[in-house]
Amino acid sequence: MSREFFKIGEVAEMLNTTVRTIRYYEEEGLLVPHRTDGGTRLYSEHHIDRLRAILHLAENSFPLDVIGLIGNTRQNCATGDEGSKKLTAILDSSISDIERKITDLKALKSELIATSKLVARCKGCSNEPSSKGCPECPINKSLTKIEALNLIWE
Repeated sequence: MSREFFKIGEVAEMLNTTVRTIRYYEEEGLLVPHRTDGGTRLYSEHHIDRLRAILHLAENSFPLDVIGLIGNTRQNCATGDEGSKKLTAILDSSISDIERKITDLKALKSELIATSKLVARCKGCSNEPSSKGCPECPINKSLTKIEALNLIWE
C-alpha cells in the first residue's frame, strides 16, 4: 500500500536531491506542495512525478523559466486547442535550442579531440612548454586554429 503524502526530506532522499533544491523549485513556482496547518510541506505521488520531471530537465541544462512555461502553460489556457498551440510553440523552440546545443557540442568535441592529439605529441619532449622554450611546438603553431589550446599554452 502506498502512502498518500511524503515530507520534503523523504522526497529529497527518494529523488537523490536536496531539500534546498526542492524549496528553490517551489520558490520559482515550479512546484506547489500541500501544507499542513503548521506549515509542513507534504508531497503526493503527483508532486514527486512532477519534481522528477523538473529535475530531469534541469539536470540537462533546461532554463528554469522554460521549465516553468512547460509546467504552467496548459492550466492557464481556456481550451485544449489554446494549450496545444502554446505548448507546441514552447516545445518546438526548446527542440531548436537543443539542436543548436548539439551542433555546438559536436564542434567542441572535435576541438577537444584535436587538442588532445596535439598535447599527446608533447610526450617525451624535454623543452620548456612555452613559445620561447619550444618555438616549433605544434601547439604553438595551432593556437589560432584551436581555441582550447589558449588555455594550455602560456
